[in-house]
Amino acid sequence: MKTIFLGTGSANGLPDVFCSCNYCNFLRKFKGKNIRKRSTFLLGEKILLDFSPDIRTQILENEIDFTKIKGVVLSHTHNDHLDIQELIKIKNPMDIYVNKSSENWLKEQIKVGIKPKHQENLKEKIGHLNIVPMEYHKPFAIDEFEIIPIEAKHTGLNVGERGTNFVIKKDGLTRLHASDTGVYPDHTFQFLKDFKFDDIIIECTFLDFQKDNSDHLDILSLNKVLNQLQEFKCIDEKTPITVTHFGHDPKKTHQEIRELMKLLNFNISVAYDGMKLHYEK
Repeated sequence: MKTIFLGTGSANGLPDVFCSCNYCNFLRKFKGKNIRKRSTFLLGEKILLDFSPDIRTQILENEIDFTKIKGVVLSHTHNDHLDIQELIKIKNPMDIYVNKSSENWLKEQIKVGIKPKHQENLKEKIGHLNIVPMEYHKPFAIDEFEIIPIEAKHTGLNVGERGTNFVIKKDGLTRLHASDTGVYPDHTFQFLKDFKFDDIIIECTFLDFQKDNSDHLDILSLNKVLNQLQEFKCIDEKTPITVTHFGHDPKKTHQEIRELMKLLNFNISVAYDGMKLHYEK
């Protein structure tokens, strides 16, 4: 299951281009794995998970042939995961998968994004963008991948929207893709208990910064989610887990995040922009 982490930062990216604190200045100086664009993943060669405001740079830096992309799968409608102005510039036919609750919202936002002088020619401008609604627990396929949407504890820009995480299957492998998430509601945990995961990609936005925000994970709530999955025997101590989606606070470098993750009793790697995974059975 080939995956490229195109962006591993949260909404502001790292460093924050509008911030001149000592931390952001340090990241600018030392660069490397500390530079984090907004969250997007390339799954195989044909699927984008999310569509960040940094998508053009991500495509160029990773030498992605966009003509091969068959689908954009959206976790939710926050701006750092969905840049609508970039989405409407796609020229080739494209399936855009979004939570059913936001299907009409996205169609309207795409329409609003078209210049007024082109409103009479919407079919010509965006008719090739096919908005496909996703429903929780109902699998769909994009080429050789089977994707099962699950409910996360995370909101979106559309009022009442819940974020979507994914169980992803290919060639006998099963992955939990969980960004953005928060601690799952009980019914999501109950759905997941029947899966055995070969690996997990999961956010840890706030690390050891104990922010009162149930929409995202910190190291304590990450540990809670992983322990629950281990109790269900969905994972064990050897299951590869990759953490991603890091925010400005608590101001940690890539190496410091690696050291922090050693406190948990799991096989955890820390993602960075351009990181590649390739699991096979």
